[in-house]
Amino acid sequence: MDKNDFDVDFDFEKEYGFDPSLFMDADETEEAPVTDSAFESAEDPDADFLGDFDLDSLPDEEDSGDDAGVFDDFDLDDITGESSEAEDPMDLSEEEDLPIRRRRQNRQEEPQDPELPEEDVLQEDEVPEDELPEEDTEEESEEEPEAEKPARRRKPRADKPKKPSVFSKLLDLYLAPMRQTEDVQTVDENGRIRRRRKPSKSQIFKEVYLPAIIAGLALLLVLSFIVGSVTNAVKKKMLNDEANRRESLSASQAADAAEKEYDALMAEAEALAAGYNYDEAIAKLNTFTGTDAEHQQAITAKKAEYTNAQSQLVEWKDVSQIPNLSFHVLMADPTRAISDAQYGGLYNRNFVTIDEFSKILEQLYAGGYILIDFDSFISTSTGVDGKESFFQSPLMLPAGKKPIMITETMVNYFNYMIDGNNDGEPDAGGAGFACKLVVDANGDIKAQYVDGSNQTLVGNYDLVPILEDFIKAHPDFSYRGARATLAVTGHEGVFGYRCNTSYIASKSQSYYDEQVAGAKEITQALREKGYTIASYTYSNQKYRDLSAKEISQEMTNWKNQVTPILGEVDVLVFARENGGINDYTGAVFTALSDTGFQYFVDDGEKPSVTINTSYVRQTRIMVTGMNMQWHPTWFTQYFDCNAVLDIAVRGSVPNS
Repeated sequence: MDKNDFDVDFDFEKEYGFDPSLFMDADETEEAPVTDSAFESAEDPDADFLGDFDLDSLPDEEDSGDDAGVFDDFDLDDITGESSEAEDPMDLSEEEDLPIRRRRQNRQEEPQDPELPEEDVLQEDEVPEDELPEEDTEEESEEEPEAEKPARRRKPRADKPKKPSVFSKLLDLYLAPMRQTEDVQTVDENGRIRRRRKPSKSQIFKEVYLPAIIAGLALLLVLSFIVGSVTNAVKKKMLNDEANRRESLSASQAADAAEKEYDALMAEAEALAAGYNYDEAIAKLNTFTGTDAEHQQAITAKKAEYTNAQSQLVEWKDVSQIPNLSFHVLMADPTRAISDAQYGGLYNRNFVTIDEFSKILEQLYAGGYILIDFDSFISTSTGVDGKESFFQSPLMLPAGKKPIMITETMVNYFNYMIDGNNDGEPDAGGAGFACKLVVDANGDIKAQYVDGSNQTLVGNYDLVPILEDFIKAHPDFSYRGARATLAVTGHEGVFGYRCNTSYIASKSQSYYDEQVAGAKEITQALREKGYTIASYTYSNQKYRDLSAKEISQEMTNWKNQVTPILGEVDVLVFARENGGINDYTGAVFTALSDTGFQYFVDDGEKPSVTINTSYVRQTRIMVTGMNMQWHPTWFTQYFDCNAVLDIAVRGSVPNS
C-alpha cells in the first residue's frame, strides 16, 4: 500500500477517536513563532490530516474500561505492512514539523493576558513578536478553514539563581569551623558514625585566625620586601640618573671650558704672533689642556704656521742706527695753547698736536717701520760682582720692515700748562693740554682733559691713548708688544698725580695719599701694556750745567719722592736740549749709575746707539713744530713734514 493511500484510507480519529500527532514530540517546545508553509503545498493536500485530532477523547490510563490499553500493543507496521525501517510518513523534517508543534502548543496553552508582566524581559536569543515573519493567512485559510488562533505569549522566566563565585566558596569553606554551633554526627562509607564536636575558641583561633594572621604577616613581609625592592630600585635609578646628569653636566661644562680656553689661547697666540713674538705664541699654545681632537689639530696647524713665519724673519744687524723719535706731551687744543699769552710761542715751537702725531704714526706704518724698545735688541747678564753687562741680541724682523722707537717726555703735565688760576687744579684757563692719565671702566688707558668750557673729558687727548688705539688697529706695528718710553720729572709728581710730599702741606695728607694711589695704579697699567717708564730728571734740569753735588741731590730727591711710586727706573732721558753729561766715567756718571740708571738718552739730529758693557747710550730726534718747520730733512726718511705740520693752526712757527 502506498504511503499516501495509507494517509487517505486509514483515519485514526474515525477509527479510534484520537490524533496520533499528540503522541509525537509531546515534550518539544518552540520558542520562536513559525509559519505553516510546510503544510500549504498544493501537491500534498492531506498533509494536515492530523489537524482535528482531539486529545481529550483518549481514555485515561486510570480508567478500568475495556479500552484502557487499546493502544498498548498497537503496531503501525501491522497495518501498513511495511517495516518500521521504511520511510515514516510521519517523519517530517524540522521545518515541516514546526506548524504541527505550533498548533499543538496553542491547544495546550491557555490564552493569557495580552499585556506581558513588567518582569517579562526579552532574552538575547528571543525575537520580538512584531519582528516575526508574517504568515500567509490567505493560503492557510484555504486549506484550513480554522478560526484565527490567538498569538503565542512568552511565559516569564524565573530569575536564575546566581552561581557563587570561587571566592565565596573558598570563604564558606574557610569559615565553616566558625559557623559550626553544635556537635555534628556523620556516617562514613563504612557505616561508622563519626562525630565532630563543636570547635573550641582555641581551635577556631588555630584553624581560622592563626593561619590568617600568619598569611597576613607573610603577605606583609612579602609586600614590604617588594616595596623595599621597588623603593631601592627607584632610589638607585634616581641616583644613577642624577649621576648621569651630573656627569653629562660636568662633561658639558668641561667642553665649554675647553672651548673657552681654546678660544682665549688662540686669540692670545694670534696677538703675540701679530707682533712677531712667535716663540711666546707657540709657548702659549702649548699650555692648552683640552683633549678635543679638532682643537688639537688646529693648534698643531697654528704652531706649524708660526714656526714657518719665524723662519722667514731677517736679522736687523745695524742697531746703531735705530731712530728714536721724541715728543713732549701733545697739544689737545692747539688754538688755546698757541694763543696762550705767556707760553704760546714756546708751545708752537716745541710741541706737536694730537692730529700731527696721528699722521706721523700713519706714515711710519706705511713706511714699513715697527715700534721696538731697548729690550728688543739689548740683553743683559749679571757678573760675579753683581753688576750687569749689556750686549746686543739679534733683532729679527720680517723682510722689508725697519725698527723705530718713540719717546714722550714731560708726562707729569706741569701745573703751569693746565692750571689757569694757579690753585693746583686743572681748569679752562689752562693751555689746552691733557692733565693726567687714567684707567677707564674698560681697563683702557685714556687721558683726562679740561676743555675751554671747564668740562672734564676723558679720551684720546695725549700720546698714550692714541698709540694704544693705533696698535689695536695695527697689531703688527708693535714688535713683541713694545710700546713707547714715557719720561717724567718728580718735583710735581708723575702722570698728572701730585704725589710729591710737598703737597701734604699745601693740600692735605688725604689728598697726597689719594694722589699716590692714583699714580701707582696708572704706573702698573702702563707697565702691563709694555711702556717703559723713564726719568726726565727730578726737576727738569739741564744736567750738563750741574755739578756732581747738585746731580747727587737730584738723585736723592728722585729716590725719596719718585722711586716709592714708580719703583726702580733704569732709563734716564736728559731734559732740555743737549742736557746730557759729557763724562761717563766720572763722579756724575757714578751718581747716576748708583741710582740705577743704565740707559741714557740725549737729543741730537741723527740716530745713534752705543752699547757698552756697563751702559747704553742713544740719541733721540726731537719732533717739534720748529724742527718740522725749519729742519724737515731730519725726518725725511720717517715721514713727510709738509703733510704732517698743521700750518693752518700754527701760522708762522718761531725759529728760536
